[in-house]
Amino acid sequence: MQRSLFRYTTAFLLPLLAVGLVLTGCDSTGSNMEDNGGDSGNEDIAIQGTYPDPSSASSYADEVAINLQSAGLGIRLENDPSASILQEIYTGPSSDRSIRRISGSSLTFDQTTYSDLGGGVDLSDAISTENLLRSDRLEAADTDQQGQLRNADQLISYYLSRAQETSSNGVDFSQLSEKGVAGALSYYEGAEILNDFADDGSVESDPADKWNEAFGHFGAPRDFAAFLDYNSSEGLVGSFQDVDGDGGVDLTSEAVYIWAGYTAERAAAAESTGNPNDFARRAFEAFRQGRGDIANGNAPSDHARKALNAWEATVAVNVIHYTNSMQSALENVSGEITKEKLESPGGFEDSWGEAKAFAWALQFNDNSTLSDDQLRTIHDRLGNDPPYSEGADASTYVDALVGDGDDTRDSIQEIIQDAYDFETANVTAW
Repeated sequence: MQRSLFRYTTAFLLPLLAVGLVLTGCDSTGSNMEDNGGDSGNEDIAIQGTYPDPSSASSYADEVAINLQSAGLGIRLENDPSASILQEIYTGPSSDRSIRRISGSSLTFDQTTYSDLGGGVDLSDAISTENLLRSDRLEAADTDQQGQLRNADQLISYYLSRAQETSSNGVDFSQLSEKGVAGALSYYEGAEILNDFADDGSVESDPADKWNEAFGHFGAPRDFAAFLDYNSSEGLVGSFQDVDGDGGVDLTSEAVYIWAGYTAERAAAAESTGNPNDFARRAFEAFRQGRGDIANGNAPSDHARKALNAWEATVAVNVIHYTNSMQSALENVSGEITKEKLESPGGFEDSWGEAKAFAWALQFNDNSTLSDDQLRTIHDRLGNDPPYSEGADASTYVDALVGDGDDTRDSIQEIIQDAYDFETANVTAW
């Protein structure tokens, strides 16, 4: 069975909220939330329990399917691209389509095909239709309509039809497809739900179901504490575990998906510098406690803000991480950047694609800490494709990525660091 997700456009005031509760609103130019996910004031956080069973198994399975389908797009584009199969996964996989994300694992899984999850989701019908900033500047090889603003669905559909990992310009279709869905669908829907709870308490339907959907998009297991290990560079014991010991891994409750995984990885890096920023525990605890608020008839507004702030800050850190990777790749390159001068062009293209995708993702929180003008500047610094044979000087490009120490602080990393109050040691480590 194939399902579609729809934006919640009809307000349904939470009947459980206490009378007289005042909810604070935000404008669209930046966040008014007290904690923007930065490094200050983030003392050790302990997870106090597990996330409760979702009230609606079907809605929870939808979000799991989205995470698995987006991963499947990236894996197939990188390894064995087929336009017809890619399009099928994107618009709703057949019930017997195997879940590529778990192939090759020695673990036993409770679900191995999309029918085991109740069917896949038509990603093309659920993804945001908001135009991507600076997408009108993409080259002809990297867009279906050069010179026009395009949305994520239009670009991803084009990438899948091309059925190749990278374009002739080095634009990584694999990363932009997988992370494009993660940003323009999972993060977009999750942020909209959390903003609804944080702003005025209005959602379309049952508040517990809506909160569960946001948690599903975040992609954490019910017992996240059992997965976290900050002595590992990935911040995790592993992405899949049979936590309850029943002999099989339940993909709806015993798996870590993309966004939750990134919160753990970035938290582990910060932990190693002595400047902890525990995105993972902070987001999970906010989700867990917010769900408890709803069960007790209280407003989850504060917890919605905390969860979204930790999530958004992680998206921003991902841009820092991949600009760091590009800086490292260019360390021994002098003069004009060419593919031949790079030790690993594929790795550089991968990093550029991830940085671009996560920079686009940041526009999908209406209450983002970063303004659209700041995001446009980030895209301008990053460019429209890897800067091969375009006359781009390596040192100048690195300055645009990470800064040159002057007072303007208008590089990608400096814009993000200043907006989120990140410690310099963490920015370097990420």
